[in-house]
Amino acid sequence: MNFFRTSILSGIQTVISMGLGLLTNKFIAIFIGTEGFAVIGQLKDFLKITLSLGQLGFDKGIVKYVSTHKENPEQLKKYLSTIFISQFVISIIIASLSVIFSKQILSYLTNLNSYTTYFILIAISILPMVFFTTAMSILNGLHEIKKYILISIVSNVLASVCALLLIYHYRLKGVFINLALIQLINFIVLLLFILKKPFRLDWFREKFHKKEFKKLSRFSLMMIVGTITLSVTLIAIRKYINSQLGIDYTGYWESLWRLSGIFVTVLTSAFGFYLLPTFSKLYTKHLRKEIFNIWKITIPISITAGAIVILFRDFFITLVYTEEFLVISSLLFFQILGDIIKINSWVLGNLILAKVHVKTFIGVQIGWSLTFFILSVSLIPKLGFVGIAVAYLISYILHFLFMNIYFSKLLWKRSIRI
Repeated sequence: MNFFRTSILSGIQTVISMGLGLLTNKFIAIFIGTEGFAVIGQLKDFLKITLSLGQLGFDKGIVKYVSTHKENPEQLKKYLSTIFISQFVISIIIASLSVIFSKQILSYLTNLNSYTTYFILIAISILPMVFFTTAMSILNGLHEIKKYILISIVSNVLASVCALLLIYHYRLKGVFINLALIQLINFIVLLLFILKKPFRLDWFREKFHKKEFKKLSRFSLMMIVGTITLSVTLIAIRKYINSQLGIDYTGYWESLWRLSGIFVTVLTSAFGFYLLPTFSKLYTKHLRKEIFNIWKITIPISITAGAIVILFRDFFITLVYTEEFLVISSLLFFQILGDIIKINSWVLGNLILAKVHVKTFIGVQIGWSLTFFILSVSLIPKLGFVGIAVAYLISYILHFLFMNIYFSKLLWKRSIRI
């Protein structure tokens, strides 16, 4: 499959996913309101944590080693059987603990103790969620891009249709059922596509191999720390907003965060497959030149797009949500400014990943999360609800400054090799 056809399919997938996401947001805003966004935010971040742990942070490693050994069946089997055994064991443990402590976990996340039964369904769905994500990484490593994209599109469409029906008929209860059901739908769609090929049962019949496990684990720490740090921070901030301002404002902030995520995704998706492999093979002046060439594109585009969103923010808010959510209009100015800085800081973040600066990556992730949380709890009492958007902006200004200082020799001096 050539690059052009892959790009077309990938573009179609992105448009479909974004369209369905916007429609789902609209349904949540109309039929559930602010509480729905607050609860969904907490539950989704819980699932992100369990997925990262269940996968053991192997995601990038799976793509790398499957791609490397796809023409070597014996070596490929060692990796895949090791992945399957280790992830199956840890996922069973995580799902079991989530079921056993379901009441306590749900109470901490949402205070909705009456929904414990539905949360148990979400906990059980951790297993198919991990298998689906890992299988998609394997397809990526095998360069089965057409199948990868088709599975993504079909599962996304089916899951979104179920989400709309469940939210419409069952409101908040439908959110819980949907988050569990969507993992099963994804897994079933995957099985239908890979039933005959390219997967083979004998890939998973090998024993566990320590050597391959250690190689895969090289990627674990950055992936696990990155995901868990962000998710824990967002959960903590939602709980703080809820305690200070109430559930409605927690939902408003989650809706702001989603709108911010759409803005960032639209502007960074074009570079997602380009930066890591490009940065990995470039050094010194060529790398420096590449960074500045990318900034020449991202800076004016992000500022222009940000200005449009800020100027027409009330229109975009009512389009995606309802007039009730115009509460976030004053916050969107600071949030979008933060996103503009984040997008251009993200370029240097990919450089850290490309050069495998593990300690720096972990330090930056933890440092930004702590900064954002501390600023949030400090500014909300002083500035009110808008304080959290101001905290977001300041945290990314500091992040961008740190990244420039860290790479100052590369960016501002020409004789340094990293």
